[in-house]
Parts: sequence; structure tokens; C-alpha cells
Amino acid sequence: MNKILIVQTTWYEEKTVDMSNIVIDILESDELDKTTRIISATAPGALELAAVAKQHILKHDDCIGIIFNGIVIRGETIHYQLVTNETFRSIGSLAESFCNIAIINNVICVENLAQLEKRLLKNTKNNTYALIELINEKSS
Repeated sequence: MNKILIVQTTWYEEKTVDMSNIVIDILESDELDKTTRIISATAPGALELAAVAKQHILKHDDCIGIIFNGIVIRGETIHYQLVTNETFRSIGSLAESFCNIAIINNVICVENLAQLEKRLLKNTKNNTYALIELINEKSS
């Protein structure tokens, strides 16, 4: 049985749960193979997202897609830049290492909560549809 993995952070958990629910609603209503199962995992923060997914990939060989849900909000230090850069680098590296798996980065990086509210639904929907397209492309 094929699996799609949703990995979300525990930071801003109410919002990342909303993101994951959007992903699940779209995946369950889409025309994906009905034998595909949606599973989820949690990372303590954005920096750990790729490591959590890699652990799953190495334990199981049935993952056809992964979407990462996370939120990084700029603070007053350079921590924001370090977290966003390393998160995107590690997810990109994972995608290169496991090119047979559709991997989508839905980590939303914003300046404030107002920006997050404006982007959360649209970005998550668009990225979920991108995941579906990439799964279909890689399976053809």
C-alpha cells in the first residue's frame, strides 16, 4: 500500500493542524489511487522536519509523497534566517536524495500573524495540488 506522509511542526500547532487538515481534505477528495493511505508525523520544529521524514523513508519503502507543514515567524534576531535557510536546505537535500518520492515544502515563512492568516489557506491548497501533480508525474 502506498503512503503519503504529512510532517508538521509543533510550533504554532493550531495552525499547522489546520494546514494538515486542508491537505487531508484535498487528498481524500482527489482522484488519487484509493489504496493510498495518508499518514502523519510530528517534528518539534522546522529544523527537524526533514530528519523526521528521512527516518520514515528509511524504515518503510512505501512512501510516494511527503508534504511538510510548518510556520516560521520572524523575530528580533537572526534566528529566523538561520531556521528558514536550514529548513529549506534540508528539505531540498532530502528531495534530491529521494528523487523517486514527491516532496513538497509547505513551510510558510512570514513577518507576522497577519501575513500567515493571508497565506495559510492559499499556500496549503496550492502546495497540496502540487504534491498530487508531482506524485502523478513520478508514477507515470
